[in-house]
Amino acid sequence: MNFAELIQIIKGLFSSSGKTWIFIAEKNYPWRDVLIYFTIPLFFLSSYAGIFNVSPDMEYLNLPPNWMFLVIFTGTVMAIFLSAYMIAAMTPRFNGEKSFEKTFALISFSYTPVLFASLISSLHSVLQFMNFAGLVYMIFLFWRGTGLVLGIPSHKQTGYSLISMLILFACRVVISAFLASIAIMFTGKADEILNQF
Repeated sequence: MNFAELIQIIKGLFSSSGKTWIFIAEKNYPWRDVLIYFTIPLFFLSSYAGIFNVSPDMEYLNLPPNWMFLVIFTGTVMAIFLSAYMIAAMTPRFNGEKSFEKTFALISFSYTPVLFASLISSLHSVLQFMNFAGLVYMIFLFWRGTGLVLGIPSHKQTGYSLISMLILFACRVVISAFLASIAIMFTGKADEILNQF
């Protein structure tokens, strides 16, 4: 993967997602390439924007910005790894191709609209609706990619996508909660947070 291909993929996911998913499936990028060229840089930017636009469920943590960045960035990247492993393991049950590489790419690239939406919404509170729009388009992209990248039959795509999304978001919540608890202990915020309840 190179920078030109990355730009082509990002543009294609918004303009012609079907052709782009076929291109990604044919290239079969190693997960390390996807991680280095796409996941880390874009999630770094998105997580940095996230510390200025903390979701309501994390506001009560009252963590310093550097710790909040660490929780958001590390939690999301780790969740992609864990969920990619779990989703790849269940793929044969849906008559699809078991491939950690392709599953990791599918999840990472599906996040594209969420990443850009978080960057845009961090500019002003009026733009918060972009986060919802990004999430909806992410789910659509993932659903579309399941058939083209992993070969899931069309009549099983919806069920597979729903279960996969549940796995992905559950992994993110659990990992982020674990990292947040570590951050709270290291920053000495535990007593302050407990006193709020």
